[in-house]
Amino acid sequence: MNYRYVIILALIVSVVGLTITGIYFGGNAKSITLEDTTNFVIYQTKITVDSIYYKITGNHIFHQTSLDECTKFKYMLLKEVRLPPIIGAILVGLTLSACGLMLQTLFRNLLASPYTTGISSGVLFAVALVIFINSFAELFSSFGTDKIMVAGWCGGLLSIVMLIIIALRIKEVNGVLIVALLMSYLFEGIRAYLIANGTNLSIQDYFNFIVGNVTRIHLNDIPPMVICTIIFTIGCIFLIKPLNALLFGETYAKSFGLNVKKSRILILLLTSFIVGAIIPYVGLMAFVGIAAPYLARPIIRTSDHRWLLPTTMLVGVVLMLMCHIISLKYWVPIFYIYGLNRPAQVLPIGSILDVLGGLLVIYLVYKGEKKIKIQ
Repeated sequence: MNYRYVIILALIVSVVGLTITGIYFGGNAKSITLEDTTNFVIYQTKITVDSIYYKITGNHIFHQTSLDECTKFKYMLLKEVRLPPIIGAILVGLTLSACGLMLQTLFRNLLASPYTTGISSGVLFAVALVIFINSFAELFSSFGTDKIMVAGWCGGLLSIVMLIIIALRIKEVNGVLIVALLMSYLFEGIRAYLIANGTNLSIQDYFNFIVGNVTRIHLNDIPPMVICTIIFTIGCIFLIKPLNALLFGETYAKSFGLNVKKSRILILLLTSFIVGAIIPYVGLMAFVGIAAPYLARPIIRTSDHRWLLPTTMLVGVVLMLMCHIISLKYWVPIFYIYGLNRPAQVLPIGSILDVLGGLLVIYLVYKGEKKIKIQ
């Protein structure tokens, strides 16, 4: 069997294994046993299968058994508390890792990501306005849903418009990167001013958002996230050939008849769309867009995006699921160590992702440099 098929299969098995591990061990409720989790999976699967059968045939053959209140409460915790973060981690890993890969190919820079290229700066700017300025909070609250989520979507739209304008005005791709980065510094300066004049509570809210946490995802958030992920994945498939052409530079791509400016706009539009759609649900997940592509390249041993893109997406999912499980089960009680009179909290997944991903990338860079010296 082809080596690359084996790698893809191994990553899929890893994703399935980590997903099952997350369902069984991704929580701290001691009253929920492994048997409870197994019964929940079987119970929900039977309901889903029979619902599909009913829609097709019109014959509902499944009769819901009566459950005691304790079992219903456990199933509710599993369905509405434990399951959504796991699905959210999978969707974040799929989308943000692919964003990082496409941006790195476009800018020919291994440090390019939704954060370093300024795509997420519009989302953070809009969220900061809502958190620190009451008038903006009241304005976005009038939409009837989570004000931070609505602000994040508007900030994502702002990033899309700005990047398209920059891409149309500037010919060189490095110029687009520089201007986008400078614009992100502008937004960062405004955010720093708001933080300096904010209350302790608002600063804590802003910190909780920028550090990133999938536990903020609710069951109702999953359908729109899945729809956006499907749209993004379809767009990625159509961009595989342009991405392969851009591997050797814009001049080479133009010689093969590729419309470089159009491809650049499509890549920026697609990445800005998914970042603006996903980040409001989970907060800032900066490092997965850098770490996943970097880890995927030595694993799959090719730059062909037909292989590199799915590998990067699967590696991103593995990273997110690992960090989610670690953040729940093996956190360090900092408050107890320092003797603070506050309850210990679970570490946000963003902090685990930065530490774990950073160590992995440093190790790979060191290993690569060592090989070069030996040769």
